[in-house]
Amino acid sequence: MTQLIPQEESALDRDAAGVFSVELGDETFAFRRVRFDDSKVVGLQIAEAAGAHPIEAFAILRHLRSGELESIRPTETVDLGEEGVERFFVIRGDDLHRFTVEGLSMEWPKAKLAAKNIKFLAKAAEGQMLVLDSEDGDVVLDDDDLVDLAAKGVERLMLRRPPKTVTVYYKEAPFELERGAYTTEQLIAVFSAPAGYLLDLIERDGEFRELKPGESIKIREGLEFSSHPPAGHSS
Repeated sequence: MTQLIPQEESALDRDAAGVFSVELGDETFAFRRVRFDDSKVVGLQIAEAAGAHPIEAFAILRHLRSGELESIRPTETVDLGEEGVERFFVIRGDDLHRFTVEGLSMEWPKAKLAAKNIKFLAKAAEGQMLVLDSEDGDVVLDDDDLVDLAAKGVERLMLRRPPKTVTVYYKEAPFELERGAYTTEQLIAVFSAPAGYLLDLIERDGEFRELKPGESIKIREGLEFSSHPPAGHSS
């Protein structure tokens, strides 16, 4: 028997009557509580508790307190009384993509996953940033960046404490700024852009995006800026 129970209980618990409480999550990282009368259940029961149908179209994942994430089969038995189980995910998709975070083994049935969600799975400490180990060197990821888990090979990710400053570029000249958010006007002042000029952020695809007055930009390593005169004025 499966029944919803209040959110405020711990992730995995057993009440006085011997009922085992389980936290279930989906691909959006929304969680809800269910409970089972038996400590030993199979993957199919967990999937049914999540409303997954047909079961063949879903992946069942066990999130351990260590931070590791591993798949379980519909017929595989899980002991809810075991130490170390944190929560479960039931997600549509059967093509599991493997990656690691600080050596922790992870599996996910979607091709892409936001950096902030990977940090949640890996139990990142407050203020830590996610870094991708790539052939071109370490790539610092913003929380909303999507990591391509379907890329060739196993993606390797790391958790790092962010430096206090980052280097950005204005017309190819480097500027070292304290990490944080800056308004358009603050950046114009920092760069000493010509009076009346408009500031542009150079996107990763090389496109120039004009920043609006009062717009707030979260500074990260390597951002590039330029400026241009207002329309109708010569440069």
